[in-house]
Amino acid sequence: NEMLNNFLRPGLQDLCVSRTSFTWGVPVDFDPKHVVYVWIDALSNYITTLGYHANGVSDEKFNKYWPATHIIGKDILRFHTIYWPIILMALDLPLPKKVFGHPWLLTGSDKMSKSKGNVIYAEDLVAHFGVDAVRYYCLHEMPFAQDGTITWELVIERINSDLANILGNLVSRTIAMSNKYFGGLVTNPNVCEAVDEQLKACALETKKKVEAKMEELRVGDALDEVFTLLRRTNKYIDETMPWVLAKDESKQDRLATVLYNLLESIRISAVLLHSFLPDTAEKMFAYLNTKVTDLDSCESFGNLETDIHVVEKCEPLFARIDEKKFMEEFNKENGKTVKGFSGKAKAAIMKYDWPGNIRELRNCVESAVVMSSGDEINIEDLPPAVAKSSQENSIAIPFGITL
Repeated sequence: NEMLNNFLRPGLQDLCVSRTSFTWGVPVDFDPKHVVYVWIDALSNYITTLGYHANGVSDEKFNKYWPATHIIGKDILRFHTIYWPIILMALDLPLPKKVFGHPWLLTGSDKMSKSKGNVIYAEDLVAHFGVDAVRYYCLHEMPFAQDGTITWELVIERINSDLANILGNLVSRTIAMSNKYFGGLVTNPNVCEAVDEQLKACALETKKKVEAKMEELRVGDALDEVFTLLRRTNKYIDETMPWVLAKDESKQDRLATVLYNLLESIRISAVLLHSFLPDTAEKMFAYLNTKVTDLDSCESFGNLETDIHVVEKCEPLFARIDEKKFMEEFNKENGKTVKGFSGKAKAAIMKYDWPGNIRELRNCVESAVVMSSGDEINIEDLPPAVAKSSQENSIAIPFGITL
């Protein structure tokens, strides 16, 4: 609607494809005062990197991969849905198959901004929670058509409820029961009951549902389908009660069948999770000791090898996090890094448009020796690269903070 109402319906205006207000950029060969507008240069990389040649003899890679689907931030939709199609039509090339402008991930209800000091950095999240936990949160909590929300508390909540409880607990319980009742040996006597068919049907439907959601770029919904299978598998444990079967010698084949069904459901889940949480899926394969990890193996139920042994003891895939304790420690740690600077100083530092790397400036502020003066940061306390840049550019941050 924005593109239609603001650009197409009022009528498209001419676009200047060069700039004279700065010198960085690709020079215009017939006028040294001009450089090519950055978006003209940037958009063309989609095809030139694939080996497109204007003479009509392009590389095979271009012929194979173009037209493609663009997945972009919604704030650059105009360049990809107006400027780029015009360029492609001028070149007589096919338009992109699809342009998907994904929503933003907000801090609480606000857009992340260094001036507000509410930026949550990916490397900080990974340092505390691990890559796959962060991947899961970002992929799952980014709605298809609305902005998502991220806070430290919400990440912890999702890790505990989904990753530690639904996924991690299922894997740990099943591996433990396999070792307790059968020494980890995987067999399948195939002593089935009606409840088994419900689990198998759910498992076999999941691959199709995941693929259908991904075709629509509904990544969070695709993950939900895998976790629906995991929830159904947890329910299967409650329905079959392996611990009761284990007490009856005449039910040992039934018990072995139940455990096989659990392990196979976990294997199918791991295969489907691999694209989203690769490290976690690899751990699950290792715990099962399976080599059957291809996507086609999810087309039928019962492809987990028999006469193999699951791992004797598995570490939890995801540990539960005490939110209250974590936040207390986090706030205490965060307070140590900024307490020496007044709120006015911190706001000015985060707002200032550093001419180099704003992340580097943030690091230097958080690692600098706390000054008793509160509003002053001595240049000798800064990393060399930042200190050098401050001297060369004669930087003076507002509110009297000097570098």
